[in-house]
Amino acid sequence: MKVDYIARNVTLSDQSRQLAEKKLAKITKYFNDIIDVRIEVSQERHLHVVDLSVKGKDFGLQSTAQNKDVTSAIQEAVDKLEIQARRAKTRLKDHKQRAGSEAKIDQGWAVDVLERESIGAGEPRIVERSSIPIKPMSIEEAVLQLDDSSYNFLVFRNASNDRVNVIYRRVDKNLGLITPEL
Repeated sequence: MKVDYIARNVTLSDQSRQLAEKKLAKITKYFNDIIDVRIEVSQERHLHVVDLSVKGKDFGLQSTAQNKDVTSAIQEAVDKLEIQARRAKTRLKDHKQRAGSEAKIDQGWAVDVLERESIGAGEPRIVERSSIPIKPMSIEEAVLQLDDSSYNFLVFRNASNDRVNVIYRRVDKNLGLITPEL
């Protein structure tokens, strides 16, 4: 686990850094996929302020603590963060258990087929048609247009090469661009 330290108006000793890393090791028992850990230590008059943030694949946690001693402030911030991690993990666990139990209930229902012809041969069929105007625009304009719309894709004519492109929203909240080759 890589920890970024930011010290403002205070020098952070190696002992404090080691203490922080030792205490943060407790968080890994709740979440394995920690991406970024940032410890920000600053001194305001006679108090040391520790801002601690942990970002992971599916979560983000943050805590703040103030104390006259740097090590005590770090310990308080990590303890608060551990409580948040425990709550987030139980919430996630409960949510998954509820979703699993609902799926089991749905699978248990019996389905009676009234007419064999109503099922079809398993071939896909078109159930909806719509027309989309293809406007010339740059990729940046297409991104802005997609952000403003409720659709997950946008078909547009690329102004730089005059070809039809498709920009779409991915599951990981990033964007994808399809450029057909003719």
